[in-house]
Amino acid sequence: MRSGLRIGWPFALAILAGAVQLGCYKPNIKDGGLKCNLDAGVGKSCPEGFKCDMSRLTCWRNPDGGVDRPSDVVDGPVDGSMDMKSDVACFEVRPDCTPGPGMCDPACQTGCACGTKCSVNTLGALTCNTPHPLGFPRAVMQDCMEPISPGTAAQTDNCGPGLVCVDQGCAFPRCFQFCKNDGDCPTSACSRDLGTTAPSTQKVCEVPFADTCVPLPQNSGCGPASSGMACYLSSTNPSHTICDCPFNALMANQPCMRSRDCVRGLVCVDKGNGATPTCLQVCKLSNNGSDCPSVTPGSCHPYTGIPGGQAPHPTYGYCL
Repeated sequence: MRSGLRIGWPFALAILAGAVQLGCYKPNIKDGGLKCNLDAGVGKSCPEGFKCDMSRLTCWRNPDGGVDRPSDVVDGPVDGSMDMKSDVACFEVRPDCTPGPGMCDPACQTGCACGTKCSVNTLGALTCNTPHPLGFPRAVMQDCMEPISPGTAAQTDNCGPGLVCVDQGCAFPRCFQFCKNDGDCPTSACSRDLGTTAPSTQKVCEVPFADTCVPLPQNSGCGPASSGMACYLSSTNPSHTICDCPFNALMANQPCMRSRDCVRGLVCVDKGNGATPTCLQVCKLSNNGSDCPSVTPGSCHPYTGIPGGQAPHPTYGYCL
């Protein structure tokens, strides 16, 4: 059994550098003998000519000078304690899931090599990449690290398989679950688009319903104001309220696509006349219009979502 090198590579290289100054010496660093220094930053976790094998967190030299080491290469143990198995675990494929078109399916977790997960980058393109090991795997709605290499084929994060890290625009990024339909989202809806700079055909489950929050202008129930989160009437499931980030901070009467496009206290309304939905003030139906600026009886209308015509919210509506 071969014993692996136990010291961190920056310290080891310092010793080797000293040896070079004393005479001609070319250090022979064994593949897999140095642990990756993740604190050094992207591209600096291993010595020059080596790259971090993210499945083992050790440094390896490759003939091409930097391509990921194949997962089926066998070598000795890293820490000298026991032989390590070279096989990289495959992420579990979701049962009874029919993959869609494209190189992989992020909801089914099919199409990618073992050790890599199918996901979508911020341009809406499918990707197959190794998850970042820091904190992996983060679960649904847990905070996650900012996506690495966003908008590229190399984009990755530390969310678990079937999940993706989404920057909501306030608070902190969180892991969202890929979905095919609302049945995949027992406490929300399968309606959130993943393309932040371009539309995507892939969807994730929306933020969970938060039916105790208050979507009126005074707004409450979604944590401190410093978090940036606000209570909204759900555009896709109007009988529910949600806690989400104000995405576009649109004011009253401005065009919108979802309630989260509007500032807190407003809701995105489809009037059903073919016009673009607009942000309008939320009111309490039982107050008979007294919450509305016009203070006209009957001016608080039931909210039926986007598109309109869905089951309305039992308590809150919009001013018109």
